[in-house]
Amino acid sequence: MRTRSRATVLATVVLALASTGCAGQAGDGNSPGVREEVMTSTSAQNDPALDQAANDVDGLLKSKYAQWYAGKVLENPGRTMVIYRKPGSDLDQAVRGLVSGVQVRFVDALLSEREMLALTERVMADATYWREQGVSVTGAGPLPDGSAVRVMTATGASEEGDRLSRHYQQRIVVERASVTFAGG
Repeated sequence: MRTRSRATVLATVVLALASTGCAGQAGDGNSPGVREEVMTSTSAQNDPALDQAANDVDGLLKSKYAQWYAGKVLENPGRTMVIYRKPGSDLDQAVRGLVSGVQVRFVDALLSEREMLALTERVMADATYWREQGVSVTGAGPLPDGSAVRVMTATGASEEGDRLSRHYQQRIVVERASVTFAGG
C-alpha cells in the first residue's frame, strides 16, 4: 500500500467533499483535519446569531471535548444548533454555558470527529489498495452526525460500502462522486 502525506490526504478529502457539495467551512489553523459539515436546512441567508453561536463553541468542542464531539448542523429556520456527541461527558452543560440566543439540541453519536478523521485518513491512505481491488476511492470525510465516514467512489455501489465497512470494522457509507482537478 502506498502511503500519502497527511496534507495530501486532507486536500483530497476537501476536494472530494467540495465536488459533491458536502464541504463545510475550512478548519481554523489550530485544528488538524477537515472541519465538520455545517449544513443549513434552507438556502436563505445564514442567521448571524446562529453562526456566532457555532463559532463560540467550536474551539471548546474541538479541544476539551474532542473525544466526544462528532459534528454540528445549523438549522436556520428554527435558529437551532444541533450538536452530535458521544455520551459520557459534561459537554452539554459546557455548551449551554457558552451559548445564548439560539436553541441547542444534543444528539448521541456513534463516533467522534477525531475517530472519523482517523478512519478517513486510513481509507484515503489505502486508495491504491482499493483501486487494485476494483473500488475507485475518490474522497472521504466524516458525517456530521457521527454515524459513519462517507467515502466517495466512482460507482457509489452499496457493495463497496459493505466491503469497506467489513475491512475497517467501522460503518462506512458510500456515494458516487468523482474528483476533477482543474488545469491538470
